[in-house]
Amino acid sequence: MKIQEYIESGILSIYVLGIASEEEQREVEEMARQYPEIADELHSLQASVSEYVSQFEITPPKSLKNKIMQSIVDETPNATIGGFKNKNVFQYGMVASIALLLVSLLGNFYFYNQWQQTQNDLAIVKNQNVEIANNQKVLETKYQELESELTMVQNPAYHITYLEGMKDMAPQSYATVFWNDEKQQAYIFTNSLPKPPNGKQYQLWALTDDNIVWDAGVFHWGKFTPVKCFKKPQKFIITLEKEGGVPKAEGQAYAMGVVKI
Repeated sequence: MKIQEYIESGILSIYVLGIASEEEQREVEEMARQYPEIADELHSLQASVSEYVSQFEITPPKSLKNKIMQSIVDETPNATIGGFKNKNVFQYGMVASIALLLVSLLGNFYFYNQWQQTQNDLAIVKNQNVEIANNQKVLETKYQELESELTMVQNPAYHITYLEGMKDMAPQSYATVFWNDEKQQAYIFTNSLPKPPNGKQYQLWALTDDNIVWDAGVFHWGKFTPVKCFKKPQKFIITLEKEGGVPKAEGQAYAMGVVKI
């Protein structure tokens, strides 16, 4: 019995990979008991495979053994070599090589999946960065709007009229109109008017010196919104109308303010 030849035959690899027949298992175990060199090599292979498998945690399908063995039986002729229980040394080497190749492919599959996961993670990070950038742009836009509004409020050319809520509709509410008859510009900010229901929208009306009511336009609730400007307005009134506005006031008045110049 040539121990080294037995070790190099590949049967130990087959045993460690769990694809040996029952007869081959008994043979390897018996040889390991008889020869310390074989036992040491077997333990070394088992440790290597265990470490490799623990890294990937991929369980080969149950049909793997049958497929490999059937492939070997179909393609490799049986031969007899003394001392190896009529098993072809070449057959062991082929099976061991194929099995190790399969383990390698499984490892590659694992790394491919990891690469795919990494790519997905990178895509998520990129999307998050895009979202952060978009949010930053929104914040910058809002900041510029607030800065513009603050500049307007501090500009003495703009007259300010405060509209108080009607006692029977919104006694705690108020709104503010900024208007500049020289530039023909006007803006409104609804500080605390109740949120309009669906299908409804607030509309601003201006009463001029000749007591004519003019439509100053609908506006967005809770936002600093441009409206129409009229020269020498005497009073501003806010009513709740259908969405899009009406040519003549129809709804309830929610706020009113007298212009003081």
